[in-house]
Amino acid sequence: MRPLLAIVGVVAFAAVAVMASVLPNGPVARSERPSATPTVFEWPAARPTEQPVPAHVRLLSGFALPIEAAALPTEEAYLPNSPRDYRAGCHEGIDFPVKAGTPVRGAKAGTIARIDSVFTDWSAAEEQVAFDAAQALGYTPDATLDRIRGRQVWIDHGGGIVTRYAHLSAVQPLRVGDVVTRGQLIAAVGSSGYPVGGPHLHFEIRDGDGFYGDGLALPELRYAISVAFR
Repeated sequence: MRPLLAIVGVVAFAAVAVMASVLPNGPVARSERPSATPTVFEWPAARPTEQPVPAHVRLLSGFALPIEAAALPTEEAYLPNSPRDYRAGCHEGIDFPVKAGTPVRGAKAGTIARIDSVFTDWSAAEEQVAFDAAQALGYTPDATLDRIRGRQVWIDHGGGIVTRYAHLSAVQPLRVGDVVTRGQLIAAVGSSGYPVGGPHLHFEIRDGDGFYGDGLALPELRYAISVAFR
């Protein structure tokens, strides 16, 4: 009986030790500019066991890629949390670098919460003033982030989940309140808001007041993204 209790005690202690582990602290080296050829990376089929996802992160799933036939970007500069030093902030979404005019499709069924049918881009002078102010503050204000995203469509999926599609060149004739289906054409890729990066779709999954993957280290972030599009 005593040997059995000892074995149970050892197993319980090991389980507690695993549950008590946390993500490593400290900065992660990131490149500001992605290379011309994205790094080949095999998306994980299972959660990394050496660095478990924290319990407070809500893993989401069931999203389709907003760019048909595209691959999930793997280079860190294309993913959330990558630094954006020019505005003292970080990236909050996933960038899909594709040609201007590429169709953008809804990642999941939902209701149009915002659609910029009429849009005027800001001037270079306005942009510089906003970036200088962000540098002085040490973070990027929400109003500046909104201008950087340019022409946008937002889809509300319920439960606090919203997807944002940004830097668009044009949108479909939809209105706030319209119901859209998964894979429905909603817009076209452009470079509005911040043309320096060239044409691409900036895609965000918002969970409540935050963005999906906020603060995760790269292995856990890649896992969380792979689950979202699984």
